[in-house]
Amino acid sequence: MRKILILLSLVVLFGCIKEDRFPFSDKNAILSFTLPGQASATTINGDSLLINISFSEGADVTALTPSGVSISNLAAISPDTTLTQDFSEPVIYRVTAENGTSADWIVNVGVQGSEPQLANSDFNSWYTVGNYEQPGASASSSFWDTANKPLAIVNSPNTNKVEKSGDDFYANMLTIAAPALVRIAAATIYTGVFTDGPPSVTDPRSNITFGTPYAGTPVSFSSEYQYTPGESYEDADGNVLPGNDSCDIYVLLQLVDENNPSNVQRVATAWFRSGETVTDWATITADFIYGELPSGSPEFMQPIAPEIWAPAGSTANQITVVYSSSALGDYFTGAIGSELNADNFVLNY
Repeated sequence: MRKILILLSLVVLFGCIKEDRFPFSDKNAILSFTLPGQASATTINGDSLLINISFSEGADVTALTPSGVSISNLAAISPDTTLTQDFSEPVIYRVTAENGTSADWIVNVGVQGSEPQLANSDFNSWYTVGNYEQPGASASSSFWDTANKPLAIVNSPNTNKVEKSGDDFYANMLTIAAPALVRIAAATIYTGVFTDGPPSVTDPRSNITFGTPYAGTPVSFSSEYQYTPGESYEDADGNVLPGNDSCDIYVLLQLVDENNPSNVQRVATAWFRSGETVTDWATITADFIYGELPSGSPEFMQPIAPEIWAPAGSTANQITVVYSSSALGDYFTGAIGSELNADNFVLNY
């Protein structure tokens, strides 16, 4: 009798369970696509299903194998991205979603001139993420980033677009009081990406992967800027320091091992650091120094491990551009209220 009762209970129990299944995914996007040796960051247009990649003048793009491709979860891509393709003509990749719907993505590779510029270096394009904006047309196509993502969780973002006139914008960066654990949060805009992990309060740089693909040999860079240092220049513990806060604008040309991205070598360096108050728009130009910096160069521009110096004559395949409203913001040193405006970054050849 006991066994019969148990059996009846199981029948009733499983009879009450309905088979629920989520619908199959309809996502069929290419989220990232890179080719070895490309001269600048990939741009992905999800509306028109176009992927554009630039190479430097004289590059051979007739036999390339993609070095990094990611697609929507549970989707499949054809042809196989481990196969070598002739990218001198548009190449079509079909991405098929879990539910069977497909999208044909066109990869266009262009061989540019010998004097490449960075896209959106006038900071006119911005896209919305939740309650803040980021530089670029979209998350998938932009290589400019900020520290807005972690700040927006507990505070207001401190890097924002500001209208100059009409459709002309610039980037405004403001050092603010930190929401918790540390004293300040310096504002920054840079080439690279803020990682998805929890923000580090001891080493903010560890949350950022710097750089974007690039191939060129500029002699200098220029940028328009305005700067006003905050009133009280203090260290991480709130001790008042002599002098005043400074803005930081620097560019690194680097050689990155595509098979081991942590292997980064410095090819050339250019920088501008100043605490001078500049209320009218001014243009600064800083020359690149190729190879190791000469004796007497500031310590703050030396490579930070694991980055090392590249062998003489090396050619860069990545560029790192950084703007910061507080030069020592990485060490939570600076002045609340320091404000840097930046516009029209240009590489000079």
